[in-house]
Amino acid sequence: MTGSLFLTASIFPGQLTALRLSGIVLAIGLIGFALFKRRSLRNADVLILLVVGLALLLVSGTEITDRLLSALSFERGNGGRILGLAVFAIIFLFVLSVRALSVSARNTREISEVLEGIASEQFRAAGSREVFRNRIGIVIPAYNEADNIGFVLEQIPDEVCGVGTAVLVVDDGSRDETDEVAAGFGATVARHVVNRGGGAALRTGYRLMVDSDAAIVVTLDADGQHLPSEMERLVRPILEGRVDVAHGSRILGEAEKGHPAREFGIVFFNRLVSLITGTKVTDCSNGYRAVRTSVLPKLVLKQEQFHTSEFLIEAMKRGVPAEEVPVTVVSRLHGSSKKPAVIRYGIGFANAIMRTWLR
Repeated sequence: MTGSLFLTASIFPGQLTALRLSGIVLAIGLIGFALFKRRSLRNADVLILLVVGLALLLVSGTEITDRLLSALSFERGNGGRILGLAVFAIIFLFVLSVRALSVSARNTREISEVLEGIASEQFRAAGSREVFRNRIGIVIPAYNEADNIGFVLEQIPDEVCGVGTAVLVVDDGSRDETDEVAAGFGATVARHVVNRGGGAALRTGYRLMVDSDAAIVVTLDADGQHLPSEMERLVRPILEGRVDVAHGSRILGEAEKGHPAREFGIVFFNRLVSLITGTKVTDCSNGYRAVRTSVLPKLVLKQEQFHTSEFLIEAMKRGVPAEEVPVTVVSRLHGSSKKPAVIRYGIGFANAIMRTWLR
């Protein structure tokens, strides 16, 4: 009997302060909510709520936490116990943060796969695959470029180095008439119902070109910064069998001066990519390139927005023969750039480089 009373007293504290009582009530509420909503919540979310509720119940309603903190040298007085609880809370929050990032990444992948799948089904249903078979497929990602896309499409040559061309505009959730203007100029249009970024639009374009058995894929911007008249420079090295990828380089060619911060960023990231890959790169942020279609299934492309460096580094890692060729980059025809502010763009670009290099 005495032993039983001692056990009860050691587990349940004799004094239930207002703070402890509030913790117990909150813990019971969390556990009840998890059990009541178990059918509508994910299993992992129910488990997290139960764990949090039980942990809070242990902290508020028992002396077990005090004994654990004492064993870890978090003694009473001078905020020692509070510090110990803070350490455990930070660890738990870190675990929750990692899980949230994982869930977010999975959701992003699933959304991208759904958008690519919808565009692919519409493309097949329209019978567009035959249009690109054994041709040079020119893929143009576009977002709110109704004022520019028509001019760009007018400049696309009917053939390059003797091979016929066909144009695919991937409308990445535009809110203007980009898709209607593109279709009016004779381009095949694939559309994302929401905006996901240039990288996502290019992935869709690459997927459709692989499915269509296009011979070569050329990508360029929809804002008029790349000159279709220079497309032969990119295509010829591939047709001659020298390389499988030709990257356009404004450093080897010509470019109009941009914002000083962006100019500095181009130089910095070129040197960074050259350093980590062991290959001299003069323009890692240029989206004007040509690639042999058979190479595309070998590349792992995940970037939604900062895709230019990802493609370049990924091709290097896979040992794809490539070279840079001189191209001209001019100012966009109308409107403002879709790129983020300089600092945000720099951080995103650096993140894309390191993630591609490390994976």
